[in-house]
Amino acid sequence: MCDERKLEIVVEIARSLHDKSFEHGVYHVERVYKWSIKIIENQNININPVHLRIATYLHDVGRIIGEPHAYYSALITEILLREAECDNSVIEEITTAIKAHSFSYSRNIKYANELGKILSDADKLDALGLIGFLRVFLYSERNNRDLEATIRHFHDKILKLHMLMNYEYSRKIAEKLTEKVIVLLNNLKEELGEI
Repeated sequence: MCDERKLEIVVEIARSLHDKSFEHGVYHVERVYKWSIKIIENQNININPVHLRIATYLHDVGRIIGEPHAYYSALITEILLREAECDNSVIEEITTAIKAHSFSYSRNIKYANELGKILSDADKLDALGLIGFLRVFLYSERNNRDLEATIRHFHDKILKLHMLMNYEYSRKIAEKLTEKVIVLLNNLKEELGEI
């Protein structure tokens, strides 16, 4: 249990910590939340909706510190949830989910709870399709990653995400969105004269 009034403040704090960037800002968080809802509806998963909302809104706040962002996000979340008078079990569930959502950091996690699996799939779905394609280029621009490294990132990570999904619904959507990324990537390579 938590103080419900304080949890709403936690969500507002999380909103204020995110910038308005398309790739990892508040719009990304809101898209991940929508994907999470679709996953639980289509997979008929019984999950605490408040915990889902909190985990979603806090899963990337650690990016303001750096990498591993999932680790820092979990630390920030723990502090905020203690202030919201949450039980240790709630804090553990949400921080474990946040640690488990990350493509790179989750290898350090021994297990992912149901909330973490949902969050992980939803986060990865937002990295695919046209939205994901745009996010990669915006992130590259912001972080001075050259075109060659950006295209390599698609092959090293983005095009493999569909194989990492936890749920059948997520996997089917991810496969469709991956096909869109492949078309976009091939169009780009053609225009660049690489094909």
